Amino acid sequence: MVVKNLLICGDSFAADWLGDYSGWPKLLKEYYNVTNLAQAGVSEYKIWKQLESVDTSLYDAIIVSHTSPSRVHTIEHPIHKTGLHKDCDLIYTDIADRFSMFNPSLKSAQGWFKHHYDDEYQIDMYLLIRKEIRSLLGSSKYISITHTDIGKEYALEHNNIDFSGIWKKNKGKVNHYNEKGNQEIFEKLLDIIK
Repeated sequence: MVVKNLLICGDSFAADWLGDYSGWPKLLKEYYNVTNLAQAGVSEYKIWKQLESVDTSLYDAIIVSHTSPSRVHTIEHPIHKTGLHKDCDLIYTDIADRFSMFNPSLKSAQGWFKHHYDDEYQIDMYLLIRKEIRSLLGSSKYISITHTDIGKEYALEHNNIDFSGIWKKNKGKVNHYNEKGNQEIFEKLLDIIK
């Protein structure tokens, strides 16, 4: 199959960042017609909604960058309102140590995580959504990728590509990778897509 049109969905590891160098999604744009719907800090639920928002049959290949099961969907983040993270969902590490006295939304989110968060439920919902994504896309043009150990641990896809080792060695400011890491991801994906 010849790939011309490529869809990218997912979290901040796949979003379009501005920086001193190009992230792997922008490097792919040099070879393909890329539609990038990825959003920084989103839960697996919003990734599923990204995929449902388009006609996936229009794309020759679809890359999905999966997130952490600990990200909890929210309509409006208590801190991130604009910029790259404007669509961000909740994760405890992002809000735990923030001052919340004058931000009732943040205070309630912190309280919910402390008193009501259920990791087993989150993992079950995450796995159900990943199954739905796999069912929606099939396997012929779906490229599943993860960048963290937890994402890799819950990968259901037989063809999931684990980039956690590259990330650990190449953390940086664009798509969470340095320039070398972005180049490695780009080259590996280019080989797979070709």
